[in-house]
Amino acid sequence: MLEGKTALITGGSRGQGRAHAVTCAREGADVVIVDIADQLGTVPYKMATQTDLDETIKLVEAYDKRALAIKADVRSQEQLDALRGG
Repeated sequence: MLEGKTALITGGSRGQGRAHAVTCAREGADVVIVDIADQLGTVPYKMATQTDLDETIKLVEAYDKRALAIKADVRSQEQLDALRGG
């Protein structure tokens, strides 16, 4: 269903984001994963890590799809603009 498409998944290091990334790959899409992959002092629970992000990339690549991991904070418009080159 997604062959030839590219999916952009935010928060893709684990949980629902990882599930969406893997499902998109299984359905034929290449995947770009954006995640902060760092602990924020204001968040009381354990957040995703670089290891989680790396694992999601491996799971996507297992479907022979391209995967790109980008560490960025989606709360920052500047960082999001940098993703698209402007």
